[in-house]
Amino acid sequence: MMKRILLMMLLVTVLLFSIFFAVRPIMCSNTFPSADTLLGAGCLWAANGGTKVAYVDAYDNLMAHPNPYGDSDVFVPKNGVLSILEGEGFTVDTFADIPANLSQYNLLYIDSYWACEPSDAPAISNYIFNGGGVFLLAGTICYFAYYSKTMNTGMDLSSVAPWFGASAYENTGGSAIVSIDNPLNTSLNAGDQLTTGEPPSQAAITSMSADSQVLATWDDGSTFAFTHTYGQGRVYWQSRQTGMYEVSSQPPGGSNEPLLLTLYGGFDYGITEQARVKVFAELRDPSTMQPISGANVTIQVFDPNDNLWVSASMVETLTETGIYEWQSPDTIANMNLQVGVYLAMVTASYGGLSTSDIMAFHVDPPSTATEAATLPFYLATIIAVALCGTLVTIVLLKKNSEKAQRTLDLTKSAHSN
Repeated sequence: MMKRILLMMLLVTVLLFSIFFAVRPIMCSNTFPSADTLLGAGCLWAANGGTKVAYVDAYDNLMAHPNPYGDSDVFVPKNGVLSILEGEGFTVDTFADIPANLSQYNLLYIDSYWACEPSDAPAISNYIFNGGGVFLLAGTICYFAYYSKTMNTGMDLSSVAPWFGASAYENTGGSAIVSIDNPLNTSLNAGDQLTTGEPPSQAAITSMSADSQVLATWDDGSTFAFTHTYGQGRVYWQSRQTGMYEVSSQPPGGSNEPLLLTLYGGFDYGITEQARVKVFAELRDPSTMQPISGANVTIQVFDPNDNLWVSASMVETLTETGIYEWQSPDTIANMNLQVGVYLAMVTASYGGLSTSDIMAFHVDPPSTATEAATLPFYLATIIAVALCGTLVTIVLLKKNSEKAQRTLDLTKSAHSN
């Protein structure tokens, strides 16, 4: 009897410890209010139940249409956007330009300034009116109102206000704060800080339409994020996402810079990602804008404590493209990286000339999406352990019962004799 009690206690202890260690990552994880949380929710709202996205991104647009001002575009981490959209359950197709046929897509996501022109506005307006969803980042809306292939446009949005939902753009900065509790069914609350940006380089919207809903504002009261309905469709606008950055503008021709170096790869990585950190450097002659091949390009990466983590050469991935690449020796999850902001400094030299530039990327704690993805695994583990424990208990009880029955039979047999 004592042996059976001890076995039962052992099984219960194993089961409790299994449940504790399975649930512990969920209980101890943290979520952090961010611009990306609101961005993902805004895209879901604009798509209105649909799952297919046409993503017009800045990188592909610049690769397809080289621009003397290319390194001054507000560059958005493409992988970061894909991670957000795919984490929300979207299927994403990427484009360098706005696709001619939008009818097959539920959401048009645009973060490329120079993919937008006033001639595109009627098609966008019709797409929204007939039930399409559109997400516009930062100053993209200005390029539907004014033709420009530089960083300078007008700010009067009256010509696009009926379908956009506001009639003026401005530059601002400071802190972006949530305006209402649980915007678009997120866990964000009024007063939560989404992001910060150096003034006056941050996008803002003013002169809102009466039927537009402001979700977050900058310190000066200008709009950071809002929603708008037009016909059967929906528009979501947001000033910025976490991790996007701006690099200094480069005037076309007659540059004083000996080499033109542009960095890509300022992404937000998750600490559990099975992906490698990547940084790309594009090297061009500033007067001709021709790629420079065969240069000596090196990278140094400093961790969140400003310690040198990596010092390596960057390799030209495709011959004569002037595009150089570095990737981490292993995946993020396997390297056990420290959470925080990493600084990459790239130096390029060619023909006695040299230049350098810096950029940052983030290694973030587990996101809500990651936790949600791992939750079924933990639950399955708990259920499996519980079933195994129950099965073992039944087997032991059955064996003990059979043993007791045999003992009883032997006792009866002995008494009868």
